[in-house]
Amino acid sequence: MKTWMKVVLGIFAGIALLLALIFWLTGDVTKAGDDFFGAVQNDDIDSAYELLSDDFKAGTSKADLASYLKANALDKISDVSWGGRMIQNNIAKLDGTVETKSGDSIPLALRLVKGKNGWKIQSIRKDPAGFNTGHADIPIPSIAKQTELVKETVAIFAQSLADKDMTKLYDNSSPMLRQQVSFDKFNETYGYFFQFAPGYAAISKQNPVLDEAVINKDTEILTIKSHYPVKPSTVYFDTLYAYEGTDWKFAGLVIEIGSKSK
Repeated sequence: MKTWMKVVLGIFAGIALLLALIFWLTGDVTKAGDDFFGAVQNDDIDSAYELLSDDFKAGTSKADLASYLKANALDKISDVSWGGRMIQNNIAKLDGTVETKSGDSIPLALRLVKGKNGWKIQSIRKDPAGFNTGHADIPIPSIAKQTELVKETVAIFAQSLADKDMTKLYDNSSPMLRQQVSFDKFNETYGYFFQFAPGYAAISKQNPVLDEAVINKDTEILTIKSHYPVKPSTVYFDTLYAYEGTDWKFAGLVIEIGSKSK
Protein backbone atom coordinates (compact mmCIF):
# COMPACT_ATOMS: atom_id res chain seq x y z
CA MET A 1 0.00 0.00 0.00
CA LYS A 2 1.30 3.42 -0.93
CA THR A 3 2.38 5.77 1.85
CA TRP A 4 -0.20 8.46 1.03
CA MET A 5 -2.96 5.86 1.22
CA LYS A 6 -1.77 4.86 4.68
CA VAL A 7 -1.85 8.51 5.70
CA VAL A 8 -5.38 8.98 4.37
CA LEU A 9 -6.60 5.87 6.11
CA GLY A 10 -4.86 7.07 9.26
CA ILE A 11 -6.78 10.34 9.05
CA PHE A 12 -10.08 8.52 8.61
CA ALA A 13 -9.21 6.25 11.53
CA GLY A 14 -8.46 9.35 13.60
CA ILE A 15 -11.83 10.84 12.68
CA ALA A 16 -13.58 7.61 13.61
CA LEU A 17 -11.82 7.55 16.98
CA LEU A 18 -12.70 11.22 17.55
CA LEU A 19 -16.36 10.58 16.77
CA ALA A 20 -16.36 7.57 19.06
CA LEU A 21 -14.83 9.71 21.83
CA ILE A 22 -17.44 12.46 21.34
CA PHE A 23 -20.29 9.95 21.54
CA TRP A 24 -18.73 8.33 24.62
CA LEU A 25 -18.25 11.68 26.39
CA THR A 26 -21.83 12.74 25.65
CA GLY A 27 -23.37 9.36 26.46
CA ASP A 28 -24.70 10.46 29.85
CA VAL A 29 -26.15 13.60 28.26
CA THR A 30 -28.08 11.71 25.61
CA LYS A 31 -29.23 9.18 28.22
CA ALA A 32 -30.85 12.03 30.17
CA GLY A 33 -32.70 13.07 27.01
CA ASP A 34 -33.66 9.48 26.22
CA ASP A 35 -34.87 8.86 29.77
CA PHE A 36 -36.97 12.03 29.74
CA PHE A 37 -38.79 11.22 26.52
CA GLY A 38 -38.98 7.56 27.51
CA ALA A 39 -40.91 8.63 30.59
CA VAL A 40 -43.10 10.93 28.45
CA GLN A 41 -43.73 8.04 26.06
CA ASN A 42 -44.89 5.92 29.03
CA ASP A 43 -47.15 8.72 30.33
CA ASP A 44 -44.96 8.88 33.44
CA ILE A 45 -44.93 12.63 34.08
CA ASP A 46 -43.53 12.13 37.59
CA SER A 47 -40.34 10.48 36.31
CA ALA A 48 -40.02 13.01 33.48
CA TYR A 49 -40.36 15.87 35.98
CA GLU A 50 -37.55 14.47 38.14
CA LEU A 51 -35.19 14.74 35.15
CA LEU A 52 -35.59 18.54 35.13
CA SER A 53 -33.10 20.83 36.85
CA ASP A 54 -34.01 22.53 40.13
CA ASP A 55 -34.21 25.88 38.33
CA PHE A 56 -36.53 24.43 35.69
CA LYS A 57 -38.78 22.93 38.38
CA ALA A 58 -38.77 26.15 40.39
CA GLY A 59 -40.79 27.87 37.68
CA THR A 60 -42.64 24.86 36.25
CA SER A 61 -45.11 22.53 37.95
CA LYS A 62 -45.85 18.98 36.79
CA ALA A 63 -49.12 20.31 35.37
CA ASP A 64 -47.22 23.04 33.50
CA LEU A 65 -44.86 20.45 32.01
CA ALA A 66 -47.74 18.22 30.94
CA SER A 67 -49.53 21.19 29.35
CA TYR A 68 -46.39 22.27 27.49
CA LEU A 69 -45.79 18.77 26.12
CA LYS A 70 -49.40 18.47 24.97
CA ALA A 71 -49.51 21.96 23.43
CA ASN A 72 -46.37 21.21 21.41
CA ALA A 73 -47.38 17.69 20.29
CA LEU A 74 -44.60 16.15 22.39
CA ASP A 75 -46.86 14.00 24.54
CA LYS A 76 -47.51 11.31 21.92
CA ILE A 77 -44.11 10.24 20.59
CA SER A 78 -42.81 7.02 19.11
CA ASP A 79 -39.07 7.71 18.91
CA VAL A 80 -36.35 10.30 19.56
CA SER A 81 -32.89 10.62 18.00
CA TRP A 82 -29.98 12.95 18.73
CA GLY A 83 -27.69 14.57 16.20
CA GLY A 84 -25.74 17.64 17.32
CA ARG A 85 -24.30 17.57 20.81
CA MET A 86 -22.01 19.88 22.74
CA ILE A 87 -20.55 19.94 26.26
CA GLN A 88 -18.81 22.94 27.82
CA ASN A 89 -17.88 22.61 31.48
CA ASN A 90 -21.14 21.58 33.21
CA ILE A 91 -23.48 22.74 30.46
CA ALA A 92 -24.55 20.62 27.50
CA LYS A 93 -26.76 21.05 24.46
CA LEU A 94 -28.53 18.35 22.47
CA ASP A 95 -30.15 18.83 19.07
CA GLY A 96 -32.49 16.09 17.99
CA THR A 97 -35.73 15.01 16.39
CA VAL A 98 -38.85 13.57 17.97
CA GLU A 99 -41.06 11.28 15.91
CA THR A 100 -44.74 11.45 16.87
CA LYS A 101 -47.19 8.58 16.71
CA SER A 102 -48.95 10.40 13.88
CA GLY A 103 -45.76 10.26 11.81
CA ASP A 104 -44.58 13.85 12.17
CA SER A 105 -40.95 14.82 12.86
CA ILE A 106 -40.36 17.63 15.35
CA PRO A 107 -36.89 19.25 15.64
CA LEU A 108 -36.01 20.31 19.15
CA ALA A 109 -33.10 21.25 21.39
CA LEU A 110 -32.36 20.47 25.03
CA ARG A 111 -30.01 22.40 27.27
CA LEU A 112 -28.75 20.43 30.26
CA VAL A 113 -26.76 21.21 33.40
CA LYS A 114 -24.65 18.80 35.44
CA GLY A 115 -25.03 18.72 39.20
CA LYS A 116 -24.42 16.29 42.02
CA ASN A 117 -27.23 14.06 40.70
CA GLY A 118 -25.95 13.99 37.13
CA TRP A 119 -27.31 15.69 34.03
CA LYS A 120 -30.66 17.44 34.33
CA ILE A 121 -32.69 19.24 31.66
CA GLN A 122 -32.46 23.01 31.98
CA SER A 123 -34.60 23.94 28.97
CA ILE A 124 -36.66 22.40 26.17
CA ARG A 125 -37.03 24.26 22.91
CA LYS A 126 -39.13 23.15 19.95
CA ASP A 127 -38.60 24.77 16.57
CA PRO A 128 -41.78 26.68 15.73
CA ALA A 129 -43.95 25.89 12.73
CA GLY A 130 -44.55 28.57 10.10
CA PHE A 131 -42.44 31.58 9.20
CA ASN A 132 -39.42 32.44 11.31
CA THR A 133 -38.12 35.97 10.84
CA GLY A 134 -35.53 35.74 13.62
CA HIS A 135 -31.78 35.75 13.01
CA ALA A 136 -30.95 32.73 15.13
CA ASP A 137 -32.20 29.20 15.78
CA ILE A 138 -34.39 30.45 18.61
CA PRO A 139 -37.27 32.60 17.31
CA ILE A 140 -37.67 36.14 18.56
CA PRO A 141 -40.75 36.29 20.84
CA SER A 142 -43.86 38.16 19.80
CA ILE A 143 -44.36 41.87 20.53
CA ALA A 144 -46.82 40.95 23.27
CA LYS A 145 -44.29 38.59 24.87
CA GLN A 146 -41.50 41.17 24.60
CA THR A 147 -43.71 43.74 26.33
CA GLU A 148 -44.54 41.24 29.07
CA LEU A 149 -40.86 40.43 29.64
CA VAL A 150 -39.76 44.06 29.83
CA LYS A 151 -42.65 45.09 32.11
CA GLU A 152 -41.96 42.20 34.47
CA THR A 153 -38.22 42.96 34.60
CA VAL A 154 -38.72 46.68 35.20
CA ALA A 155 -41.35 45.97 37.89
CA ILE A 156 -39.05 43.57 39.78
CA PHE A 157 -36.14 45.98 39.32
CA ALA A 158 -38.23 48.83 40.76
CA GLN A 159 -39.34 46.70 43.71
CA SER A 160 -35.74 45.72 44.41
CA LEU A 161 -34.73 49.38 44.40
CA ALA A 162 -37.52 50.16 46.85
CA ASP A 163 -36.21 47.37 49.09
CA LYS A 164 -32.66 48.74 48.71
CA ASP A 165 -31.67 45.15 48.06
CA MET A 166 -31.44 43.39 44.67
CA THR A 167 -32.45 39.96 46.00
CA LYS A 168 -35.79 39.87 44.14
CA LEU A 169 -34.22 40.60 40.76
CA TYR A 170 -31.27 38.28 41.40
CA ASP A 171 -33.53 35.41 42.47
CA ASN A 172 -35.61 35.88 39.30
CA SER A 173 -32.56 35.79 37.03
CA SER A 174 -31.16 33.06 34.83
CA PRO A 175 -29.00 30.41 36.54
CA MET A 176 -26.38 31.25 33.91
CA LEU A 177 -26.17 34.82 35.24
CA ARG A 178 -26.00 33.64 38.86
CA GLN A 179 -23.18 31.26 37.97
CA GLN A 180 -21.15 34.11 36.51
CA VAL A 181 -22.02 36.98 38.89
CA SER A 182 -22.16 36.77 42.68
CA PHE A 183 -25.03 38.41 44.52
CA ASP A 184 -22.64 40.83 46.23
CA LYS A 185 -21.33 42.03 42.87
CA PHE A 186 -24.86 42.21 41.44
CA ASN A 187 -26.10 44.19 44.43
CA GLU A 188 -23.11 46.53 44.27
CA THR A 189 -23.57 47.17 40.54
CA TYR A 190 -27.25 48.07 40.67
CA GLY A 191 -27.08 49.59 44.15
CA TYR A 192 -26.25 52.90 42.51
CA PHE A 193 -29.91 53.14 41.47
CA PHE A 194 -31.32 52.81 45.01
CA GLN A 195 -31.44 56.59 45.29
CA PHE A 196 -33.78 56.75 42.27
CA ALA A 197 -36.28 54.16 43.55
CA PRO A 198 -39.38 56.46 43.43
CA GLY A 199 -38.72 57.37 39.79
CA TYR A 200 -38.38 53.73 38.70
CA ALA A 201 -41.49 52.82 40.69
CA ALA A 202 -43.42 55.35 38.58
CA ILE A 203 -41.83 54.06 35.36
CA SER A 204 -42.76 50.47 36.22
CA LYS A 205 -46.45 51.37 36.06
CA GLN A 206 -46.16 52.43 32.40
CA ASN A 207 -45.90 50.42 29.21
CA PRO A 208 -42.49 50.39 27.49
CA VAL A 209 -41.96 51.53 23.92
CA LEU A 210 -40.23 48.66 22.15
CA ASP A 211 -37.38 49.61 19.84
CA GLU A 212 -35.68 46.40 18.77
CA ALA A 213 -35.23 42.74 19.69
CA VAL A 214 -32.23 40.66 18.61
CA ILE A 215 -30.83 37.23 19.49
CA ASN A 216 -27.08 36.69 19.52
CA LYS A 217 -26.32 33.65 17.35
CA ASP A 218 -23.39 32.54 19.49
CA THR A 219 -24.74 33.04 23.02
CA GLU A 220 -28.47 32.69 22.18
CA ILE A 221 -29.10 35.69 24.45
CA LEU A 222 -32.15 37.79 23.61
CA THR A 223 -31.74 41.56 23.96
CA ILE A 224 -34.87 43.69 24.00
CA LYS A 225 -34.23 47.41 23.53
CA SER A 226 -36.97 49.66 24.84
CA HIS A 227 -37.53 53.09 26.33
CA TYR A 228 -39.86 55.07 28.54
CA PRO A 229 -40.46 58.68 27.30
CA VAL A 230 -40.68 60.23 30.76
CA LYS A 231 -39.78 63.74 31.91
CA PRO A 232 -37.27 65.27 32.28
CA SER A 233 -35.29 62.59 30.38
CA THR A 234 -36.15 59.45 28.45
CA VAL A 235 -34.97 56.24 30.13
CA TYR A 236 -33.61 53.51 27.84
CA PHE A 237 -33.44 49.84 28.82
CA ASP A 238 -31.55 46.97 27.23
CA THR A 239 -32.97 43.89 28.96
CA LEU A 240 -31.24 40.56 28.34
CA TYR A 241 -32.79 37.08 28.56
CA ALA A 242 -31.64 33.47 28.29
CA TYR A 243 -34.06 30.74 27.20
CA GLU A 244 -34.28 28.23 30.04
CA GLY A 245 -36.94 25.73 30.94
CA THR A 246 -39.75 26.62 28.57
CA ASP A 247 -39.45 30.39 28.80
CA TRP A 248 -37.09 33.37 28.83
CA LYS A 249 -35.23 34.22 32.06
CA PHE A 250 -33.69 37.58 32.97
CA ALA A 251 -29.95 37.65 32.22
CA GLY A 252 -28.87 41.29 32.38
CA LEU A 253 -29.89 44.94 32.34
CA VAL A 254 -28.34 48.08 30.86
CA ILE A 255 -29.88 51.48 31.61
CA GLU A 256 -29.20 54.79 29.89
CA ILE A 257 -30.82 58.14 30.62
CA GLY A 258 -31.13 60.97 28.14
CA SER A 259 -29.70 60.37 24.66
CA LYS A 260 -29.13 56.72 23.70
CA SER A 261 -25.57 55.77 22.77
CA LYS A 262 -25.06 53.86 19.54
